Parts: sequence; structure tokens; C-alpha cells
Amino acid sequence: MALSSTNILVVGATGKQGGAVVQAILNLRSTRLQILALTRNAKSETAQSLVKSSPGYIELIQGDVTEPGPIFESQPEASIRSMFVVTSPGKIDEEKQAIPLIDAAVEHGVKHIVFSSVERGGDEKSWDNPTTIKHFYQKHNIEHYLRDKAAASDGTFTWTILRPTAFLDNMNPGIFCSVFTSMWASALKPETKLQLISVHDIGTFAAQALTSPEEWSGKAVGLAGTELTLTEAKDRFKSVTNKDLPECWTFVGSTMLWAIKEVGAMFAFFENEGYHVDIEALRKKESSLQDFETWLKESSKWRNGT
Repeated sequence: MALSSTNILVVGATGKQGGAVVQAILNLRSTRLQILALTRNAKSETAQSLVKSSPGYIELIQGDVTEPGPIFESQPEASIRSMFVVTSPGKIDEEKQAIPLIDAAVEHGVKHIVFSSVERGGDEKSWDNPTTIKHFYQKHNIEHYLRDKAAASDGTFTWTILRPTAFLDNMNPGIFCSVFTSMWASALKPETKLQLISVHDIGTFAAQALTSPEEWSGKAVGLAGTELTLTEAKDRFKSVTNKDLPECWTFVGSTMLWAIKEVGAMFAFFENEGYHVDIEALRKKESSLQDFETWLKESSKWRNGT
């Protein structure tokens, strides 16, 4: 496949965030964009269907972000202009997922890096608020590494940091929706509002930053499309789907919060500090920003009557 003038590497292209980024870039309908979709298994059904969905626009790259050398060695030097990075909690620390990848990308000549992090109390406060939540403070450390490396690079590359809030997609059909709602009920006061963002919108903002780096360079932006109490969420869910928002018994939520300490700490953050995205200001930048009802109708799996 011949390289286009703008090659964008998307990490986790078969996952939720990476997949949304791929789709948002494709929606730009530019023949000058080529997506290099990084996946751990290029032969998987999900990876193969990704290529088949848009032939000529997507090239699969199989690789391990913790050993990123071969990822970039498979491409001509300086052929990748922008890169989207997302990390996930798990057995491998998130810093070990991101930092070697960032270093290899800069060495290869990548000019702009977009990192999907997490909101921690406002655009400015987030810089100085790692929190005690493991996947929050690991993302915080990656943010600082990325910013400091760019500052020391004498303009070699630029960065954008996106800071999503809680995912609306946690309320897609399935057992996790019931558990998430139960934890919400257990941990947050009835009057406490939770800010949420659709994965679709993370993809939209990431695609903008990846394709227009000059406009997004040096920006760290919180992402949320709505803020709701649980009662408001239940009412709006009912009005759109004509169903009750699934919810496990309260003891299930409280048990999960107690048993999984990091999840308990995260919900405590929601109650005690909370996300602080200026949603109206964000909507002025992107009028298609989805609130809960719009997400239910346009992007969620409930839209098909599941």
C-alpha cells in the first residue's frame, strides 16, 4: 500500500477509544489520510474487519507498545506525522505502555502525539492533581513526561492531551451497565452529578488534534458531554428507551467498591472532588458533542432496541 502524505498511527485501533478515533478520521473523508492501525493481533477477526470496512485507508501493524522498536522499523523514517496513544489499566503499568512508545515515536520522527488521559478536576488543576487512584496518577505521570520531553526537544514534536471523564459507554447493554449503576447508587449522594463523555466524542476530538496539530499543539483539554445525578440519568434513560436503567442490587455495588480498592477510590473521587469540565465551552468548540439522550439515540447499543 502506498503511503499517503499524512500517516496517522492509532494505538489500540481495535479497542473502544482507538476504534472511535479510526472511525472519526475516516469520517473526515480525506484521500490524503492513511491510518496505521496498531493491534496486538493483526489476524484477529476484529482487526481484519477493520481493514475490510475501509479498503485503501487502513494498514494494520502488529506490535507490542512495551517493545515499540519493530512498530516504527516497519515504516519509512519520519513517515508517521501524528500518533494517538491510549493506555489501559492491567498487569502492565500504564507508564510502561506509553513512555517507550513515546520515545520510539519521537526518535522515528513523529511530529505530534495525542495522549488520552483522564480528567482530574479541571484543565489547570489536573496538572497538579495526580490523585491516589493508580490509573489516574499513572496517566498524570505520562502527561508530565510527554510535556517535559517536548519542552526539551527544541520543537522536534508537539503534543495534545485529552482528558475524558467517565464513559457513557459504561451504560451500554450488558452486566457492566447494571454493576456501574449499582456502584453509582452506592458511592454518590443523590444530589451529586457525574460528568460523562461518549467514546464517540473522544474519537472526534482526537481526530481533530491528529489532523490539525497546529491548532491543538500544547493543549490539555477535559472532555465531557453531560453531567447527571443518577436520578436524572434514570429519568432520561426511561424517556428515550422506555425501559428502566439496569441496576444490580445495592449490595453488589457496595461490595465491588470495597473489593476493588482502585474502583472504590475512583468513585470516592467522583463524590469528594469530581470532574470539572466546562461542558458549555466545549460544546461551543464542537456542536456535535453528545449528551446522554443523544448518545442513547445515536451511538449506544440501545439505539437498536436491545
